[in-house]
Amino acid sequence: MSTIISFVNQKGGVGKTTSVINVSAVLAHMKTGIKKNKVLVIDMDPQANSSQIFTTISDNDLSIYNLLVQQNQNNNQAKITIEDLIQPTYIENLNIIPSNVLLSSAEIELVNIHGRETILKRILKENKRFLDKYDYIIIDCQPSLGLLTINSIIASDYLMVPLQADVFSLTGVDLLTDTISKLQNIFEIDCTILGLFFTQVQKNASLFKEAYDLCQENYGKLVFQNYIRNNITIDHANAMDQSIVDFDPNSNSAQDYVSITKELVKKINV
Repeated sequence: MSTIISFVNQKGGVGKTTSVINVSAVLAHMKTGIKKNKVLVIDMDPQANSSQIFTTISDNDLSIYNLLVQQNQNNNQAKITIEDLIQPTYIENLNIIPSNVLLSSAEIELVNIHGRETILKRILKENKRFLDKYDYIIIDCQPSLGLLTINSIIASDYLMVPLQADVFSLTGVDLLTDTISKLQNIFEIDCTILGLFFTQVQKNASLFKEAYDLCQENYGKLVFQNYIRNNITIDHANAMDQSIVDFDPNSNSAQDYVSITKELVKKINV
């Protein structure tokens, strides 16, 4: 059975997509038992940065957009299946359902659809038998709490929340937790926050220590012990369309993402 994890933060620039790329890569390199994990990334961000790293998708290609908006199409039109959209990546056991800029119009096109908040959850449920071959499904959310992100949250088992060490990021966590509570009550979902983790950390900066302590004071064990140190190597890896763990496995950032991912897996298995 697949474990579905969304990486979500309504604030942009916190390392969300970079974390999706690298945690997915680490999971795909890790073993559960004697076999490596099989991982599927679903790109629910119209910016499509995860897709640009892992595929060569264009705006004319099929994407998650087509799968979502066909809910608003006539029944006599040919249906796109989830299998039509899955693409391989350069990592053998890591696949992706890509996004492109067309996804930016999906919220408008779906606004009058009954059950619009649960479209992704229904799609994944309808394809459960096929998707169960994946150990992990990782969803990259857009930097907002709009319809696409709500769909992702409702479809997920867990949420990972990347943070920067600033007051605006910490304020946003309160809004996110309030939104999750409302969704849990309205849609009776089991999705919970797995953890909050800091990215782009200047380890010796006093602001990071203050932000970490404040976050831990408010959210306790939800705060991951590990964090991602700031490192220009990540930008180099992105420029080469690779994860940092493949581009430079000995870098600080690669080691940090390995540690974050191991902590993630340990929390799920507790």
